[in-house]
Amino acid sequence: MRGPKPKYEEGWSVRRTREPTPLVLKRLLRSYGLNNKQLGDALLLVAGNTPSPATVSQILNRNIWPEKSPKPFLKKQIDDFLRKHGVSDEEIATALDIDSNPGIPRSAKRGTAKVTTPFIDEDQLPETEMLSQQAKQHFKLFQDPFLDDVQGPDDVFLDSEQRYIREAMYQTSKHGGFLAVIGESGAGKTTLRKDLIERIQRENAPITIIQPRIIDKGRLSAGAICDAIIQDASQEQPRRTLEGKARQIEIALTGSSRAGNNHVLIIEEAHDLSVPTLKYLKRFWELEDGFKRLLGIILIGQTELKYRLDERTNWEAREVIRRCEVAELRPLNGNLEEYLTLKFKRVSKPLEEIFESDSYDALRDRLVQRQRGTQQVISMMYPLVVNNAVRKAMNCAADIGNPKVNAEIIKGV
Repeated sequence: MRGPKPKYEEGWSVRRTREPTPLVLKRLLRSYGLNNKQLGDALLLVAGNTPSPATVSQILNRNIWPEKSPKPFLKKQIDDFLRKHGVSDEEIATALDIDSNPGIPRSAKRGTAKVTTPFIDEDQLPETEMLSQQAKQHFKLFQDPFLDDVQGPDDVFLDSEQRYIREAMYQTSKHGGFLAVIGESGAGKTTLRKDLIERIQRENAPITIIQPRIIDKGRLSAGAICDAIIQDASQEQPRRTLEGKARQIEIALTGSSRAGNNHVLIIEEAHDLSVPTLKYLKRFWELEDGFKRLLGIILIGQTELKYRLDERTNWEAREVIRRCEVAELRPLNGNLEEYLTLKFKRVSKPLEEIFESDSYDALRDRLVQRQRGTQQVISMMYPLVVNNAVRKAMNCAADIGNPKVNAEIIKGV
């Protein structure tokens, strides 16, 4: 019986239990200025398709070959590819040997190497990849479980922390709070914003949503915010002067509030906001009718926003920083199995038909980023990153003929 799942927190160190077995071929590619994609594009599997990037990675990093494409069949294509790019026969002869010094860039024959590139760290996150048609057929799926995966509130994964943030966003909208929702790219910020809007509409809540449409939030000014409030909360056109716009806003919001409505200003990509604009937000938030606030504010941004809202780095913005509640979306970690269960439930597929039991801890170990110069690693188990890694692993399993995704496949993607 398996023991309890290890607990991972952001910033905790993770130690790998098994090292990869890279081929000499991997260093040869780097020495001659070649990359994995070029190699993959030059190969053809027996089925008639080129191998996925994950499959190429399995070959190079773990000496794992596609089950339905004999190794000699692929070896000839690899030899031809290397020869075409000027690799000597002597080096080609050892290309598929296990590399005893994988951390040292291999030089081609002295004077013949075209480009020397730095060794690529194995802890880099998987690149973006879509689920292949072959993988769908292999696992008997009719659709990608991660494509258009949120069609309604039942599709939104919520652990206890996300439920708190979800409710905090709603209460901020309803009662005029000031909230910053912060998370890495792919952590689920936009999904929570859509969920909030859908909830307001579903419950027919008397809340007016105001969203500035300017794409470059670095250029979002007090005047642009005024225009957004006037256009979304009234039927008027904004006046030309800031004084005129400010009067319009106060009249429009006060009248709407007395009619029983609430208002919330939602700003995405808020990590791009300038310090002067952050300071202006306090003025908007302080608009009141008696004891009732007229406007709630929700800032949504990447982790840079966390530092933008730090008094130690932005002392001049302390007035707004001290009034803004910060809610941070953290990695899935211990909730990985529950998250994947929800995603595959949408396509009527039990997890045990896709993953071996050792896959989940391997995925936790794989999706980390190492801090330079230290042994510390940071979990990157965010939904978008997990989705991409699982797709790559499923593509690879289909390529090599594995019935399920296992730990070895996860480590190689």
